[in-house]
Amino acid sequence: MSNTRNIILSLLIWFCVCPLVQAQKPDSLRVHTLKEVVVKENKKEKEFRSTTPLQVLDANQLKQAGSLQVSDAVKFFSGVVVKDYGGIGGLKTISVRSLGANHTAVVYDGITITDSQTGQIDLGKLTLDNIEEISLSNGQSDNIFQSARLFSAASILNIKSPAPTLNKKNMNASATFKGGSAGFYNPSLHLDNRWSNIFSSSVHLDYMHADGDYPYTQLNGTATERVRRYNSDIETIKSEANLFAHLSDRQKASVKAYYYSSDRGLPSNKLYYSRATERLKDKNIFAQTNYENNFSDQWSLLVNGKFNWGYNQYNNPDNATYNAATENNYYQNEYYLSGTVMYRPFSSLSFSLANDGSINTMRADMANFLFPTRLTLLNALAAKYVNNRFTATAHILSTLTKESVKTGTAADNRNRLSPSVSLSYQLFKEENLRVRLLYKDIFRLPTFNDLYYGTIGTRTLKPEQASEYNAGLSWIKSINHLIPFISLSVDGFYNKVSNKIVAIPTKNLFVWSMRNIGRVDIRGCEANLETAVLFSKKVKLTATGNYTYQRAMDKTDKYNMPDKVTYNHQIPYTPRHSGSTRLGLEMPWINFSYTVMASGERYSNQYNAPEYRLEGYTEHSVSAWRTFKLKKFSVSAQAEVLNLFDKEYEIVQNYPMPGRQYRGSIRIIY
Repeated sequence: MSNTRNIILSLLIWFCVCPLVQAQKPDSLRVHTLKEVVVKENKKEKEFRSTTPLQVLDANQLKQAGSLQVSDAVKFFSGVVVKDYGGIGGLKTISVRSLGANHTAVVYDGITITDSQTGQIDLGKLTLDNIEEISLSNGQSDNIFQSARLFSAASILNIKSPAPTLNKKNMNASATFKGGSAGFYNPSLHLDNRWSNIFSSSVHLDYMHADGDYPYTQLNGTATERVRRYNSDIETIKSEANLFAHLSDRQKASVKAYYYSSDRGLPSNKLYYSRATERLKDKNIFAQTNYENNFSDQWSLLVNGKFNWGYNQYNNPDNATYNAATENNYYQNEYYLSGTVMYRPFSSLSFSLANDGSINTMRADMANFLFPTRLTLLNALAAKYVNNRFTATAHILSTLTKESVKTGTAADNRNRLSPSVSLSYQLFKEENLRVRLLYKDIFRLPTFNDLYYGTIGTRTLKPEQASEYNAGLSWIKSINHLIPFISLSVDGFYNKVSNKIVAIPTKNLFVWSMRNIGRVDIRGCEANLETAVLFSKKVKLTATGNYTYQRAMDKTDKYNMPDKVTYNHQIPYTPRHSGSTRLGLEMPWINFSYTVMASGERYSNQYNAPEYRLEGYTEHSVSAWRTFKLKKFSVSAQAEVLNLFDKEYEIVQNYPMPGRQYRGSIRIIY
């Protein structure tokens, strides 16, 4: 990989320097372009009016949070648990309100990121250099003008990259370099171009490397030993190209091409074991397109399409279990097409019909692999009514699947209807206090691994069903010129999961089987507070905080599983108490931010015995940054100290998180 590293670094340096030099050449033709005007709904107003809990982090808040990856940022959302296997290279998946990663749709610029093999998206793959906004919707989004696939998830993590904002220039160029502890360095380049009054484009290149060999303290009874984490290095290459077409005032289109490649070590979860040799290679290529046409004030059309190719290679040159080296290669393809029509007979009432079709295939070089194919058809009929004080949405989703395999027996086909309804009402005309209610019935299909993976997969698995209930209040008020706003939201929720898919041992610890034996009841509440203080026109303090309480209990009784000993135990890795706080101070000469993340105790096993207990923790981080002008360039410099008090903790058992780390970055924009 060293040659690859040198090539990528050389290309990044060349692309960083070349556009900045060429950009200073005088143009023979001077073009005057009118400044584009974009009207956006205020972020706080959008959160306040939502019929379901909605949390949003914009670019400025992401900078305050000191986040590097999407997985770092979403930890500041209430109701979220991120399973983090430690360090930059560790796997990171999201669970919202204890429903599990498979129930959360991760959406990138309007189209879902998918993994039919595992159903889980590694948020560590997504860096924040090219992200404008991240939002999390629990239940169903108020937006009914979307693909049917977005109606089929229990929650939606929506990630938006910025469109080019070129104003008077035809090109913007920026180069960023980040570096820090544990051998971390991350150069990137971003280019925006306007080709005509219709077409513009953006290109983003990103390279990241980290040794990941941070120190931690290992406990063995009363003895402690200071060691370093082994085999946790990572090297990634990511590139993305976007073409935007503003065809008319009513029509727009975009095309995105994306490439990702990584090579990482997989550290062992065994204590006192330094011979970790497992490696994982990932490659992902996708191309997606979007077309939107507002034919009139009454009719609109949205079309999305995507092709996705994924490759994973697992390599273990020292497999002690089988006394031989192991290498497995997995390939998956997805073909996806979606069309949505919206009709607005009145300004307050709208209807939509969304139809999605997808084909997912998987192959592997393992013996007796079945080579599954899944055809999925989703159809969603939705309605929305809105006025100054009342908003209501409802939809019904139809899901049809057809399974086939090249050899062996395929899983059953599925046919199911799933309804949802939500509403929001402003209680008093002169007071911005709203009540909201939600009910949603949804399910998630077993993944290819659940159904077809060796001796583990079970063809007769049923979909995992979930019912979501939410009741909440949201309030926002402008106090005076000193405190421009205070916003508060409180929600209580109840989720019931049946036919839960779990893995249980059969003959021995090395042979497991997937079963529909579980039931989980999840009760909890969330609170979110945000405010700002304007000390002067140029000095501003912002403060946000959230708190989550969850009781996610295993309710699988003895009739579903004999000798059940985990009845009424908290499900693994779900803290009862968690929360975060962010403080940001913006000044003309420098900006500061201070963040705290806190989590109560968790258990690593369904059986809540003391030996499986993980202690709670708080992690404090600080950062400072400043942006200044240097002739035609804008320069931003930022310094961060993560885990300020060097707290040692684990989110996943035997995968220690990094202690105190230092990170710095500089960004130059032309």
